[in-house]
Order: sequence, then structure tokens, then C-alpha cells
Amino acid sequence: MKDKRKSSKTGKEQREQLWICGVNPVREALNSPGMSMEEILLARSDALAREISEMGAKRSIPVHFQGKDHLTRTVGHAHHQGVAARMEKFPYGSLEGFLHSPSQEREPLVILDSIQDPQNLGALIRSACFLGAKGIVIPTDRSAGVTAAAMKVAAGGASYLPVLQVVNLARALEQLKEAGLWVMGMTLAPSQMIYQVDLTVPLALVVGNEHRGIRPLVLKKCDLLVNIPPQGPLESLNAAAAGTIALAEVQRQRLMGFSKA
Repeated sequence: MKDKRKSSKTGKEQREQLWICGVNPVREALNSPGMSMEEILLARSDALAREISEMGAKRSIPVHFQGKDHLTRTVGHAHHQGVAARMEKFPYGSLEGFLHSPSQEREPLVILDSIQDPQNLGALIRSACFLGAKGIVIPTDRSAGVTAAAMKVAAGGASYLPVLQVVNLARALEQLKEAGLWVMGMTLAPSQMIYQVDLTVPLALVVGNEHRGIRPLVLKKCDLLVNIPPQGPLESLNAAAAGTIALAEVQRQRLMGFSKA
């Protein structure tokens, strides 16, 4: 059963669609009563596809079959495993629920303080997912949300990495510290080099706004501040690049061990 239907939506409407991709993310979304989906697209015909199709039918969600290349063009990337579900809105998680997870499933955690550019948000989600972060926290106000543009840059990462929204970021950092995480802020100011700090401890990494950095109130909640020392003529990196380098160092230390220079 193949659906050769053509979409009547305009290009702008298609770009604004939100897709959750991958077998496990879509299956988990179907198991969540609070997750609202408008349709499911399948580019596979195996037992997993039949399972997802049946789950969708039980919730009266339209299921359409199409070719893999068509699905890739529709969702904007190839990291879909032949399964995608279109959502009405992105399913943000809660910090409180996240902190009920086992300790090894909640760190390292990435905290984004007022990131404004959806491209930066998407890039950070992709890097965090690739480098082993367990989640991303963003404030509900004065921050880019997970839009279609961010999800496209994330290249499927938003389907696997929990994105948590909080009303008060400073209070959220207090909750994380109460849960046993060390809060480390990225800064351009003179501070310890990131390579001199033990990143194998339970960790929450704070990345600041593209232009202003971390806000003063949030900065005060950090247990320590670190920088990436410049070695060339430019004095700073954009938020996505800085966060990626920091997460790569976290991964390196956890794989190879920490040794203070």
C-alpha cells in the first residue's frame, strides 16, 4: 500500500512542520497520551513498521507509506530510520520529571541561557546528542524554542535528546545542585581553562547568550567558571561551537581519564 499523495501545503507551511523521527522516538511518542500527532509517515515495510502503523491506528492517527527519499525530503534529513511523525508542537520535558531518572541517565546536562538563534539551538542539540549529553535545558522566555528550523539543523537529534523547558533558570540550577550535579559556566572572562578542570564529576554545562554570555544571576549560581583559551586572532566562538568543544572535552576525559596539566 503506497501513498503517492502530493501535499497541498505551501513551502512555508512545510518548513514550519515539526517532525519526530526514528523508530524508538516515534514508538515512545505513541505510548505517551499527551503527545499530539497529526500523521505518521513510514518508508519501511517490516515488523516494526506494522507495529507503529497499528499503534497509530489505535490512536486514530493517519498513517501513510512513501519512499525513503521522499521521507528524507519531507523531514529535511536522512536520520529518520524510515519512520516520522508530524507533531502539532514540540514535546518539551519537565526538569522535575527528568530528575527522577537514574543518576547515570541525567548527566552530563547542557543548560542554555537565552540562546536566541534557532540555528545555534539546533546545532547544540545535534552536538549534545552526538557527544553523549543526556538532555538540554532552556528557559521558556527570551530563548529560541525548538522550531522546524532548529529541528532541521539538529538532524534528528531532537528526536532522541530530551529538551526541558523551565520558567526560572537560576532556580533550575539550584535544583540540579541539590540533585548532586556540579554547575560549570562557560565564560570569556579570565578563569580556569576547561582542560584543567575535572569534567568526570556529575556535570551541568551552562552555555550563555550569543552576545551577552551568561546572565549575572545565572552566573552566580555556577559552581565554577571555565574558558576555552584562544590560540588565534579571534577572541571568541559562537555558542554552538563553544558548547561543542566543551562537550568534546567532557567526552574525552570520561573516555581517557582526567589528568590536570
